[in-house]
Amino acid sequence: MSEPVSNEENLRRVRERVMQLAREIEQLSGQELPPPQFFAEFLARVVAAIGARAGGVWLVDEGGRLSLVAQTNLEQTGLAERPGAMSVNERLLMDVLQKGEARTIAHGGETQLPTEHVLVMAALHREKKCVGVVELFQRSDVPVKAQSGYMQFLEQMCGYASRFLEGRRRNQGMTEDLKSQFWTDFEQLMLRMQRSLHEQEVADAVASDSRALLGCDRIAVASRKGRSVQILAVSGQSSVNPRANLIAAMAKLARRVIEMGESLKYTGRIEGLAPQVEEPLAAFVQESGSRMVLLVPTFESPPLVRRQGEEADREQRRARPKATGCLIIEQLAESEPAPQLEQHSELLADHAGAALWNARQHERIFGLKLWTAVGSVREWFHGRKLMITLAVAAALLVLVAAMTLIRLEYPVTAEGKLMPVEQHAVFATWDGLITREGLRVDGNQVVSARDVLIVLENEELDGQIEEAAATVRKQQMLVQAKEEEIRKTESQKNAVDTETARNGELSRERLRVELERLQGDELIARQQLKTLENRRETKLKVLAPANGSIPDFQLRQMLENRPVRTGDYLFDVMNDKGPWHMELLLDEKRMGHLLRAQREKLAAGESVELPGAFVLASDPEKKYPCRLTKVASRSTTDSEKGAVFELTAVADDGQELPPLRIGTEVTVRIYCGKTSLAYWCFGDVVEFLQRYLWL
Repeated sequence: MSEPVSNEENLRRVRERVMQLAREIEQLSGQELPPPQFFAEFLARVVAAIGARAGGVWLVDEGGRLSLVAQTNLEQTGLAERPGAMSVNERLLMDVLQKGEARTIAHGGETQLPTEHVLVMAALHREKKCVGVVELFQRSDVPVKAQSGYMQFLEQMCGYASRFLEGRRRNQGMTEDLKSQFWTDFEQLMLRMQRSLHEQEVADAVASDSRALLGCDRIAVASRKGRSVQILAVSGQSSVNPRANLIAAMAKLARRVIEMGESLKYTGRIEGLAPQVEEPLAAFVQESGSRMVLLVPTFESPPLVRRQGEEADREQRRARPKATGCLIIEQLAESEPAPQLEQHSELLADHAGAALWNARQHERIFGLKLWTAVGSVREWFHGRKLMITLAVAAALLVLVAAMTLIRLEYPVTAEGKLMPVEQHAVFATWDGLITREGLRVDGNQVVSARDVLIVLENEELDGQIEEAAATVRKQQMLVQAKEEEIRKTESQKNAVDTETARNGELSRERLRVELERLQGDELIARQQLKTLENRRETKLKVLAPANGSIPDFQLRQMLENRPVRTGDYLFDVMNDKGPWHMELLLDEKRMGHLLRAQREKLAAGESVELPGAFVLASDPEKKYPCRLTKVASRSTTDSEKGAVFELTAVADDGQELPPLRIGTEVTVRIYCGKTSLAYWCFGDVVEFLQRYLWL
């Protein structure tokens, strides 16, 4: 049991030793020392802290080349003895210098190493530029998990060395010119924040303009409403995605700081921080990679006019200001806060908190957009704009009066085809096959009544006729044979023997009876054959039902080699020389206007035929008057329009129509009585609202 305790004690001592060396390096970065002396002390402590074998500090000289300014045990690495090792090492140093990122390079990868050691390298910065590289040579058997820890420690220590390179001017305060520039920029930021009363716009102004003012790398604005904390704006981003890992971690950390109501500063160490912020702070730092984080809460503005008296003073002292949000300020490269960052951040938080609180109070006004619109409208009633408003109102009044008083015929539009009134459908008269030879007509052909249009072929009927004919022939042969037998018995009629004569007479009588039966069977067979032949002559021939023309121009393509059954529809014969009418389809939703107009005419004792006008698709430039003559009593379904009613309309007499073609598309407007101009223009909108929105 004593060995684990000793190991734990040794681990604690190592950690304390490392922390002590890190604090010594931080103190050295604030002293005025020559660079060789500082980097010698710096490198000795870094090498001792991570237990490295050797190390070196390389800085860029005036010629742009890397020169060694400090080293520890570098001769023991074999870097100088190995051929080409110095050039390989220089390429690795230049790669880190160009990228500005820390690296750990071990054996087994694609990168060639100059020695047998594991290399840990990090860049030095001055004014955001890479000016050098710190290189450590670690033993090759270092665990992989420990390598990333060495790299992070070296990167943090290089931050102190970069602060040393920046000089002591950060600790000496800003010059008068810089102070003057700060207050000028601060005044511009305050002016921009006060220009808006929308919380989001104020937050955007704070995030975008205060980053350069404070000299930080990133600043965000958080707001709390109830128990919800939201990141409103982040500098350098046009929008904020609340589901992003960084934003979610930032919101959790901001919630804890707002609940505490106190500022939080992180510079790489968590000593002295509240326990409730350690976990969200660690998650945020891991996600953001920031070396310095400062969170300053913002509070709601107290009332300007306060109650007087001792009681009010005691309540005011007891009352704790309520935090409404916070500012999240980050530095990515340096852990030491910029000069006067905390003082400037608190000043900015006071002004930004007041602006954000005023914007939130303004947005809480119920019906803000409505009252803003009302106020904007009121501005028109001043000066010359009053006359313009009155003129516009008068014009609107005249327009409303015109829309109400002017009455026009309300049209209902139906579409259909122009067709002859006399139409005869042709059906198949018997089961059969339409062959090329049996089809006696073509499309667009004029026919007369009783003309043979189609001769059907029916193999079953043909077989029955052949079978009946064979039966007739068979019966004829039987009759002839029986007649021959009777003639033979007649020759034996004059027999001497009486008994023989009597038997012969009986035989002849029997033969005559059989002959009559055979003749009867022959007659029946002939009648059956005649019936089948008549059926072929009448049933298999399709005749024209009336005079007219066949409008189907692709008749042969539709009927040739087509099997049909009795009653199948084939085509139409239409009399295009007689009267014509229009077969129309009207949407069911438009039938109300038409039926209402018919009821009004019927109540007035007039004909229910409604006037209208139609336009031919072949001649759309001219309108022709017509009248509605027939309305179907039930609806039907159209594949395109859905539920429709069938209508029939005819053109008015005494007008000259263009040459009519069967099936010409027509559009008919049926006038259903007069209505106001407003309903004439917007009736469809009214019907839509009545159909889908009204209960």
